[in-house]
Amino acid sequence: QEGRVEICVNQVWGSVCDKGCDKTDAHVVCQQMGYPELEPIVFPGSYFGDGKHPIVYSNLKCGGWENDITECGKDNYLDFSCSRNNVAGLLCGYDCKDGDVQLVGGTNKNEGTVEVCFDNLWGLIEEAGWTANDAEIVCKQLGYEVEGRVSTAYGGSQYGKPAKTVHLTNVQCTGDEQSIHECTQTSYSLEEGKNKLDMVEVAGVKCYVPTTCVPPPTGGTSCVNGEIKLTGDNANNGEGVLQYCYKGNWSPFCSLDEREATVVCRQLGFVEYDSVSIFTDGRFDLTASNTSLFENFTCAGEQAYVSLSDCNLADSCQSTCKNAIGIRCSATANCEEGAVRLKDGDIEQEGRIEVCANNIWGSICGDGFDFTDAYVVCKELGLGVSEPTVYTNSYFGDGNVPIVYSNMGCRGYENTVLECTKQEFGTFTCSRDKVAGAVCQDACEEGTTRLVGGREDTEGTVEICYFNLWGLVSVTGWNDTDASVVCYELGYSRDGAVSFIDSRYGKPNKTVHLSNVACNGSESALAKCDAAHILPDEGREVYMHVNVAGVSCSEIPPSATTELDPPNPTILTKTIKHNGFVVGFSITFILLVIMIISFVAYLLFKRFKGKIDIRSLVNAQKMSLSFLQEKEEEDEDPIVLSNDGADDEFEGIETTCDDTSHD
Repeated sequence: QEGRVEICVNQVWGSVCDKGCDKTDAHVVCQQMGYPELEPIVFPGSYFGDGKHPIVYSNLKCGGWENDITECGKDNYLDFSCSRNNVAGLLCGYDCKDGDVQLVGGTNKNEGTVEVCFDNLWGLIEEAGWTANDAEIVCKQLGYEVEGRVSTAYGGSQYGKPAKTVHLTNVQCTGDEQSIHECTQTSYSLEEGKNKLDMVEVAGVKCYVPTTCVPPPTGGTSCVNGEIKLTGDNANNGEGVLQYCYKGNWSPFCSLDEREATVVCRQLGFVEYDSVSIFTDGRFDLTASNTSLFENFTCAGEQAYVSLSDCNLADSCQSTCKNAIGIRCSATANCEEGAVRLKDGDIEQEGRIEVCANNIWGSICGDGFDFTDAYVVCKELGLGVSEPTVYTNSYFGDGNVPIVYSNMGCRGYENTVLECTKQEFGTFTCSRDKVAGAVCQDACEEGTTRLVGGREDTEGTVEICYFNLWGLVSVTGWNDTDASVVCYELGYSRDGAVSFIDSRYGKPNKTVHLSNVACNGSESALAKCDAAHILPDEGREVYMHVNVAGVSCSEIPPSATTELDPPNPTILTKTIKHNGFVVGFSITFILLVIMIISFVAYLLFKRFKGKIDIRSLVNAQKMSLSFLQEKEEEDEDPIVLSNDGADDEFEGIETTCDDTSHD
């Protein structure tokens, strides 16, 4: 995953000058080559040699969103000069989390060279000081049973020596640790480890070997070799205790990984989906035999096996376990790819996180799952952006669905979990006691209320926001006075407010925030009333034992006002505009009548004297029209509301409006 960067330009391989080449440019190269979205390392100065090809690009200016390096800004061949001592190289990270371990190179999955992850890079362990205690911790970390088993330590690069850096040496475990990184150890830098590779041998292990080897029986006649079956009440639907016909005898499993379990489901006829759930807790039959006639199967390589008999079988000894393994083959869910949901929480904002992957619902492993990953889940669900609470210990149960993602790497800007980096089903192992869950926050303002569940906007179950969660109101003490405050707060009339105490509009699955509400009727919001406040955890428990408050409100008549409180701003604005129009029209009408009467009186006066001056008549008409026009222009001026002392906020700002302006 490291080397000199070369790119094909006009059918010719060329290198890249290190001038201006940074981690953003390296990121685009690594993404183009299929490596995960992890921070790369840039090596300038022809670290990996200058090669024999022309230097075709310089001064790369990638933004990080490009799909390949040709989309980045850059200087092309002949437009720059670059020394052969300045060819760029880089190292792309592997898709692993610090502290992970894996076995590679073995015939079976329970054996191989030990690789550990450090700085997002898989590396090796030098064999110096490598013992059975160290091997046991590796096996424990990989999920193998160690009680009653021997974890064999191998040196001498028994299972091969991959071309990777050496991370650790002189590892010393006591046997009480849960992971290899908790053991005493000496670590190498990246450069030191690469130099050590040719000079040292590396460590390997073989896990899950019984302390006392009991050879399996032979010569059974109860079944045909290689057959498999499920036992249990729901076996016909793809779930139950798994059994394999070994040399004519039915045998349960004590060891099974996702890849091998997928082959089992194919063999059983569930060929459409390659995801399966594996259970070791005996949930399908606690009385099933816990002695397996073999150790384990390994379906190696990329081959799409259709029968477990085609895979490698380790069967030198029988094996025992606490409970025989059960499986559940996945069935179609007809869900939208990437959709998420929360399951088995006490309220609708919390639960086990499930995601639709390949048309089935699956859960997420808690390994590497943090609040940034949960934030993307909550955002996708349309909930608030406040920091969620994260659980990685199957707090909401593990469900019966497969664990489809692990080691999520969301950055927070993604719109769905599909856009996050992650390991997908079949590329990781995860215990079912590590399923991720979350408590999301709602996008609401503290103390605000709303109505839900009604047929009209004016009715519904009362919800109030506290602790960034929409919650309910217990009906204890709830009456029409309390309902009138809710209606007024929402812009409706206090008069005619009706309270309901029978969960008439439904009882949403949410915590209860308030009880014993006691409004006096003059409050402008429910949050200002006396009430008993309940913490979210207590409200979850209260929920099962109470009915929740509802209200029905009436619209405010167009000219109605109330003197109980300072007027509602929404109603005040409408009233001011309406009254302003009425007053302006009335004044104009009265002035017009006065002018007409005056004009008629003037004519009568002239007639009485027998002298009607046409020029005077015309001037009078002009004066009347001019006055009316000025009055109309005054009435067209917008109404301005201001608060005393508020003008300072707008000093220096020119505010104008014209005939096309709208307030």
